[in-house]
Amino acid sequence: MTNGKSSTASAKFCAACGTELTAGARFCQRCGAAVDGVSVAPAASAAAGFSKALPWSVLALAVVALIALAFAQNDLRPVPPETGAAPLGAAMGAPDISNMSPEERADRLFNRVMSLASEGKADSAAFFSTMALSALDALAPHNTHQRYDIGLIAFVAGRPELAAAQADTILVQRPTHLLGLALAIRAAGARGDAAARAGFQRRLMAAERSELAAGLPEYGDHNPDIIEAVRAARTP
Repeated sequence: MTNGKSSTASAKFCAACGTELTAGARFCQRCGAAVDGVSVAPAASAAAGFSKALPWSVLALAVVALIALAFAQNDLRPVPPETGAAPLGAAMGAPDISNMSPEERADRLFNRVMSLASEGKADSAAFFSTMALSALDALAPHNTHQRYDIGLIAFVAGRPELAAAQADTILVQRPTHLLGLALAIRAAGARGDAAARAGFQRRLMAAERSELAAGLPEYGDHNPDIIEAVRAARTP
């Protein structure tokens, strides 16, 4: 027989987590907190502490995972096929080329290809040459300096016909341009045309003095290339 009070009115709830307690329970079945001042056993206390700390642990792990993902995305670079070759920018402080201007990106890739080629890492240089050509192509219409850079990258990429096309364009605009002649000499040599190569060498030696006096900016940037081309032209 009931005393007129509902079972809900007599229910007890955990003071720690609000869970309805089982009749006669000394500890909360959800969080392990003691009921009505009953001391908590070490195991129950540890369980309660773990239950309370769990949401914060999950949150902390999620934050760490997000940070790790951000670093992984920022450092992601295409790996060249040559064993031991560093990814783009590894020797230059791992720059993020996506944040560079088109001109800076083209310069960075050009320098990378030329550096790898000079180190004898032909596979890696060829790997990056495709990206370098794309970056330079984005700068069109090209000036003479950029055309020369495209020509150099083309040789590394195994495309001497592209280098020859750049040389032809440079020489149409300025028939005595030393870098145009240097490209033409290499392109003729690549296709095995000894007569054309000798003709371009003669033009180079004849134009050297007056062209250097003109002081074109690209002559200063590529002076070692000019010196080497002239030396080779004068060597029997």
